[in-house]
Amino acid sequence: MALDLAVAGSAARKAEVQTLAPVLLMGPPPPPPIPPTSGMYLPGPPPPGVLLPRPIPMPLTREVMVHMDECRSRSLLKFISDAAIVPSLEDEQRRERVVHELGKIVMDWAKRVAYEQGKHHWITSAAVLTFGSYALGAYGPESDIDVLCVGPYIASLQHHFFVVLRHMLEGRPEVSELHSIEGAKVPLMRFKFNGILVDFPYVQLPVINAAEKFQYLLRCLKLWARKRGLHCHLLGFFAGIHLAILAAYVCRRHPNASINSLLSLFFEIFVHWPWPLPVSLLEPPALCRGADGCSLMPIMLPCIPQEFCSSSTTESTFSKIKEELRRGYALTKDTRTTDFDWSWLFAPFPYGARYKCFLRIVLSAPMAEELRDWVGWVKSRFRNLILKLESLGVFCDPDPSEQVDHTINEPNVVFFWGLMYRRSIQICSSSLKEDFMKSVFNNIYGKEKCAHSDITMSIVGPPQLPKSVFDHSVYSEKLPPHMMAHQLMKQSYNAVS
Repeated sequence: MALDLAVAGSAARKAEVQTLAPVLLMGPPPPPPIPPTSGMYLPGPPPPGVLLPRPIPMPLTREVMVHMDECRSRSLLKFISDAAIVPSLEDEQRRERVVHELGKIVMDWAKRVAYEQGKHHWITSAAVLTFGSYALGAYGPESDIDVLCVGPYIASLQHHFFVVLRHMLEGRPEVSELHSIEGAKVPLMRFKFNGILVDFPYVQLPVINAAEKFQYLLRCLKLWARKRGLHCHLLGFFAGIHLAILAAYVCRRHPNASINSLLSLFFEIFVHWPWPLPVSLLEPPALCRGADGCSLMPIMLPCIPQEFCSSSTTESTFSKIKEELRRGYALTKDTRTTDFDWSWLFAPFPYGARYKCFLRIVLSAPMAEELRDWVGWVKSRFRNLILKLESLGVFCDPDPSEQVDHTINEPNVVFFWGLMYRRSIQICSSSLKEDFMKSVFNNIYGKEKCAHSDITMSIVGPPQLPKSVFDHSVYSEKLPPHMMAHQLMKQSYNAVS
């Protein structure tokens, strides 16, 4: 593979001191740390006297490395347990009941569709299949359930799924907050069933068999992505399927590695990955160019013929992903202590400290039911807004969390996007909204659906951030000493900006 060639080429260069990492007990050494490069957070040379963080090389014996790896693996498992991301037995049983009840509803729906069309309803059947983190056994207490509705050939997507089946679900007391996302690349219904969020598409998706270490690694990656603001694929970041394939790639290449080593290897492999070479679980990987949004960070579905995972990555979001991979690599390669404070790696992203300007986006509707449909549709169009900002010379870091402005009478959802000006420009929020609404309104939304919903945009500073966002702004005291220069440099850049 191209990755192996890149690693071999790196090893053939002039030998230099390598950082010993607690990852592999056999095989070639890891590639050297990547040189510091200017990126979307660190344009230009660093301020005088400020050094970028580099893993500190230390000559360690094999016995020390093995002991360190065991200690870190134990502390990582304890951190996962304390973070309450492993579901309890009661959580598992609740989800099993949800899937079972949905299976009965879908079966009744299929028979109703067959009866209405004069088919043999007594032999018509349907089923539900779970996929994603639930099927892989890597879900947490707050995770949703991805349930695939497999219906008969006589059941159409637009009418029987989005009209007939939706009407049946709305009549169930267990179902709440139901809304349809019909214009997405993967059309689906999203609702809560007995308080558990369910994604309910009418398409087939592949599922990867998983082992226990894969499940732990995927849970760690999903927690990392959620804490660092990388967990919403509609905003150009990771979806669950992306992280699952990346985790599977690491586990297949290193089946005997510990959980600590697997997490460290994840950052090591993908911080050096020669993008846009696709990540594929099949051999050989496809070399074709992906669709729009897949060309920067292409990840292949494990199916024949090979297809790209749907992605909305842009230059802005791709830059942040690479920056977070560098940060994770620098942290997990620190070998100065046997134990490791995992709260450093999983610290919430400090939006309030990182950025001086934010785009505030308020979505509102007269009724909560209409707001749910409105938010789902507008989020599916957010990539157009990100691309528009980039065309104006403004990179953005969209915070995936959804806030509520209690000073507004109507039901609302508020988003805050960190802005980075790459050239001197003043954004007109009204013109920005007018341009964005061209991609939002169509023959359905704005006319038949969500006709009374609205969007407002404004440019605000950190003092206008809600407390839940700004509380994570001060985090220097939680950084290890060798990362302090990294933080000081970013603060200096923000001050200059």
